[in-house]
Amino acid sequence: MRRVFLVLTVALAWAGSTARADELTSKEVAAGRKVYVAKCAKCHKFYEPKSYHEADWGRWMEAMSRKSKLKTEQDKLLRRYLDEYRAGRIPKAR
Repeated sequence: MRRVFLVLTVALAWAGSTARADELTSKEVAAGRKVYVAKCAKCHKFYEPKSYHEADWGRWMEAMSRKSKLKTEQDKLLRRYLDEYRAGRIPKAR
């Protein structure tokens, strides 16, 4: 019984640590929000990312990333930021 408990505890701890590996730090959240405001609001109003289906949002992100000439790192950060926002793990993206 102890062995099962130990195995389950280790498995849950490992799963929890890997699930958090992609979470943004507070600095990354601030930087992601800054890119969102600087690059997206430059040309149009803010759109609610949660209003789009995953596939539609992905297509828009791809097109807008190219159009706004995001650098690779900016694109990655913005996508992570908006993915976290869409998942409800960070406050409103505005």
